[in-house]
Amino acid sequence: MRHLFKVLVASVALAAAAPAMAQYMFREEWQKRKDAEAALNQPLEPVLQHPLWNNVIRVNVGVSFFYSEYYNCNYWGIYYPTYTCNGGSWMSYIPFTLGPQIDLNLGGMNNLSVGFNVYMGTATGTVYGGVQAVSASSSVTIWEPTIDYVAKFGTAAQGTVPRFRVGGGMYIGPNAELGGAFRIGGGVSFLNSGRLGIGLDMVFEGGVYNGYWIGGLQLVASPEFHF
Repeated sequence: MRHLFKVLVASVALAAAAPAMAQYMFREEWQKRKDAEAALNQPLEPVLQHPLWNNVIRVNVGVSFFYSEYYNCNYWGIYYPTYTCNGGSWMSYIPFTLGPQIDLNLGGMNNLSVGFNVYMGTATGTVYGGVQAVSASSSVTIWEPTIDYVAKFGTAAQGTVPRFRVGGGMYIGPNAELGGAFRIGGGVSFLNSGRLGIGLDMVFEGGVYNGYWIGGLQLVASPEFHF
């Protein structure tokens, strides 16, 4: 009788626990099925894709190195004129360089870059005439609107993207002195896939300013805003 009573109690306990065990086993099996569905198909919730920013606004900050040299030349003689130079001059200009720039994507690797540079520094020159040399220096500010074609070798999803640029600029100096230059150079953007990045550029310039040949080199760094 006592043995039969123990069996009856055990049966009642198992019967009471069966719904809870079934519920636990069902939940575990349901979670396994959901995990399998997520692995074989797609996640239950859509994944937000990283936006791609193909256009750039930057502010160039750096230094430039300009140099100009010319000679005082004249025609001499009456019957047999000759072209001789009896003196020369040179000018050195190493200004602080600052200016905004915007790159607009035209599709693929092609971009149009528009901006302007402000050069602020002291121009130092020496004029040679015969045996006498006269040196002088003056504080000069020159404005240069620029327009370049820029080829970028990478996509907006890459972190580091190099670039090549070629274009032109116009010099606007004191007393309405004008000039222009051909521009060619290269650079690189770091943190390119993010909203904020940084760029480094080196640009060579060669042209004419106020009637004299002039050459220059720009070395600039720039915080970038991608949009």
